[in-house]
Amino acid sequence: MKPFISACLIVKNEEDMLRKCLESLQGGVDEIVVVDTGSTDTTKEIAKEFTDKVYDFEWTNDFAEARNFAASKASGEWILAIDADECVDPKNLAAAIEEIQSHDNKFDVYAVEINSFSDKYGENLSMNHMQRIYKNNGEFHFSGAIHEQIVEKGEGRQELVFSALKLYHYGYLPNVVKKKNKRKRNMDILKKALKSNNNDGFTYFNYGQELRSLGKTKEALESFIKAYQNKEDVYEEWVSRCLYFIVEMLVELKRYEEAIVIINDAEEVFSTAPDFPFWKGEIYFKQKRFDDAKEVYTHIISNNMIYQNAVFNAGAKTFLPHVRLGEIYTQERQHQQALQHYVEALNENDSSVKIIVNIISLLSKYHTPEEIYDFISTRQIIKSDYIRTEVLKLLLDLGLGKVALLLMNDFINQQQLLIHSLQLKANMIIAEEPLQFTIDNLMYGIQMEVFDIADLIVLYAMTKDAHVQNILENSKFKHVFYNLFNKTKNAKKLKQDEYLPILEKAICFQKEEFVEKLISYTSLFPKQIYAKIADLFYNNAYEEIAMDFYQLSDENHVTKQGYVNIIEYLLMHENQEEAYRIALEALQKFKADFRFYKYSIEIEQGDTEGIISKAIQEFSDSNWLKGKLLMSI
Repeated sequence: MKPFISACLIVKNEEDMLRKCLESLQGGVDEIVVVDTGSTDTTKEIAKEFTDKVYDFEWTNDFAEARNFAASKASGEWILAIDADECVDPKNLAAAIEEIQSHDNKFDVYAVEINSFSDKYGENLSMNHMQRIYKNNGEFHFSGAIHEQIVEKGEGRQELVFSALKLYHYGYLPNVVKKKNKRKRNMDILKKALKSNNNDGFTYFNYGQELRSLGKTKEALESFIKAYQNKEDVYEEWVSRCLYFIVEMLVELKRYEEAIVIINDAEEVFSTAPDFPFWKGEIYFKQKRFDDAKEVYTHIISNNMIYQNAVFNAGAKTFLPHVRLGEIYTQERQHQQALQHYVEALNENDSSVKIIVNIISLLSKYHTPEEIYDFISTRQIIKSDYIRTEVLKLLLDLGLGKVALLLMNDFINQQQLLIHSLQLKANMIIAEEPLQFTIDNLMYGIQMEVFDIADLIVLYAMTKDAHVQNILENSKFKHVFYNLFNKTKNAKKLKQDEYLPILEKAICFQKEEFVEKLISYTSLFPKQIYAKIADLFYNNAYEEIAMDFYQLSDENHVTKQGYVNIIEYLLMHENQEEAYRIALEALQKFKADFRFYKYSIEIEQGDTEGIISKAIQEFSDSNWLKGKLLMSI
């Protein structure tokens, strides 16, 4: 009997990813075809564990050619084209196959949803649809050297029909991209394609994506604009994502007004996509227009039944709006509301390390470490040893040693060396008993990014341990060690950006004696160091000490956040008159920062209506300002 569906893969040096892919397919598809384009690792051996249909193909810098060769070896009625760095959920695959069977050959080609992970904390999940399932009847083939698409003989690209199938793509995690040098490979192929045809919108779009990934923002924007100008139809699958990237590039370049114009136009065409209103919220957030941003994020969440079709950013529908609302309410010291939004965000993405850390950080303001541990443990909020490890690293960097130590009790199968390294850092923060550790604990902690240079400096200040000294003296930061601990050896000058992170750690870990010693080194730096030190103390809840350092600072050295800190401090101490004076001073220096307009308006000490009018000239689309203007009339 002829197989119903064949999975076809083209691979090269995929030993790290391939097994996970094939295990997810095994038992779900009827046949697996693997085409190798020149692996020098164990890729082919892994493939042969799952199928006897493993073939060699000489790489020609053309993905479509390789995919079509793989298809020629498949015997199934249908073909699923899948990559080695993708995998499926077996239940979802079964449902998708059942769906295709139920359609009884009504459609020839299906697009699947591809969810791509691009950071280790589970925050960044992008989504797009690509045609990956098609009839194996000789009428369809792939075309395009890169980001290839399915076409019918004698026809153009196919109309999109969506399958229930979801693919999970791990190939754009930073470590994978770096290892495989994907960017250079892709750029070479796309440059060649543009030379042969410089009017193809889809090729410009793909070229823009590569430039974007390389951080070449202006060049990427130009390529995306050319792509849009050369589109055949606004409803082509890639066009909505192209608009998304145009907005993203404009935002990165701080061309906010242009971005808003495109967002408004895109919302008219793609009215069910949350991505575009979310970008509007992001612009307001970046401009510190928190009330306007809250209005947008709340609107997206309240209308989530409308915003069903994300064009790229899968989190834009509910997860990221909740995250942003949590961040805004945290800044506004409305911790209960912040916690509610972080919990909602965690319900959407329970593997988000940063959200778990934000929840614990907020709880630590009102609850004991034991109460927090019970809350996290009984609800099984941390789902795996990997997530637990990453959560613990961040908690320790926040100085939350006691709760971190308790959470270490629930590791399931973690290496003891790593646990001992985490325990060492927690005990270093708590410092309730003499520290005991081995060089192995320390070295493994450095390797696993538990300890950084600032941690080692603080640890040496506490212990004067010879192992720590040896590590520091043999590192590229030996001059930092010699400068801070009065060693007689000649050393290059200590830099501000080396000194400040160490001071920040010492403050965060409450190492008062060492903090005092570090403060004695301020004479080594220009006087603007005082404003930066003030920011560090304020951020760690030492407001009175921070104010002393702000007093020492020249007003030209005070940062935006420094002005915010001073104003907030004065308002907490009911000194409205001085807060108003400082707000006006900040407004003269930072006219694009909305917060200082808001302070000046809300304190109500002077020409409120005049300030509102000036603010509206800068931020004409602010609903918050419009409301204030109506109230002032």
